[in-house]
Amino acid sequence: MDSKIKILFGIIGALFVYLIVWVVLNTPDAPPPIEKIEPPSIMEYEGNTIVEEKNGVKLYELNAGKMVIDVETQNATFENLDGKFYQPNGRFFQLTAKKGNYNHQSGDIHVEGEVVVTDSEGAKLTGGTLDWIGAEEILVATGDVKISKDDMRAYGDRAEAWNGLRHFKLTGNARVLRGVKDSEDE
Repeated sequence: MDSKIKILFGIIGALFVYLIVWVVLNTPDAPPPIEKIEPPSIMEYEGNTIVEEKNGVKLYELNAGKMVIDVETQNATFENLDGKFYQPNGRFFQLTAKKGNYNHQSGDIHVEGEVVVTDSEGAKLTGGTLDWIGAEEILVATGDVKISKDDMRAYGDRAEAWNGLRHFKLTGNARVLRGVKDSEDE
């Protein structure tokens, strides 16, 4: 073989090796792997409302100054709660409390802190804590419970109320006073 051809093959081989080295050195780095971003497990709202319906009829509407909802369970905690519970007969009662929580699966609500419930007929219930038992549709109040309407005052450690505040049962240091005006109230 002629030396000129050998030199030509040598130059072509060197250029080929140079080309491979150049390609390897100038190949961009692989992009970093895409991180799996988990959605937040809780969501916080300022001034939000929860509405519960059964068979197309509104059972209650809860407004909260601040609400934190667990995205997976749909359970919620509230601050500065103001709610309205509707009765089948068209009556309703209003609820206010400092804080509370809602269990989505059972429909139960627990509130505490300056709990006040007033119904559309003027009855009023106050207590330390209040639970709405969704399955039974009753209110259970505990801690220095007071129920008042017109000239009647009822006191106890625990009260269960249904049908708004028309019917209730008191337990623990229970007493009922009739013919009492607010100025005579204890």
